[in-house]
Amino acid sequence: MTLTWNHGPVGTWLNTLEGGHMSKMSPGLLAFVFATLAVGVPLHGQRKTNVLTAEEIEHAKLTTTNAYDVVEQLRPRWFATRGIAKIPGGPSAPLQGASVRVWVNEHNAGGPDYLRTIPADRILQMRWYGQNEAASHFGPTDDAAIEVVLKR
Repeated sequence: MTLTWNHGPVGTWLNTLEGGHMSKMSPGLLAFVFATLAVGVPLHGQRKTNVLTAEEIEHAKLTTTNAYDVVEQLRPRWFATRGIAKIPGGPSAPLQGASVRVWVNEHNAGGPDYLRTIPADRILQMRWYGQNEAASHFGPTDDAAIEVVLKR
């Protein structure tokens, strides 16, 4: 009498290690994938969509003159409400879309229209924060935020 053990997923994993279909993967490719995932460095051509640098603005060769137009052309999603709504004061009032607050050099500057007053060539970096990130970074808020760091 011979006993056969069913190892389930472990048996499949052991089979893979013992020369199953996974052994045909190139060790170099496997190392590249692991290194990319482990380090978290963006591959060439990718960019952080929550950050906008002076270098990227210059390379875009925009004809815009202010920060609002820069965001509108290079990161239009920063102005989107992302489907989140705030409940206004009265129960019969309509829902209002969550807005975006602008912070300039760590000071609350108001709503997105303030970006129209900032010359594009003065921008060192801009960063978008979701509602939770904005509340964590700037203090209690229901809004997303755009932080602007100006050149000195």
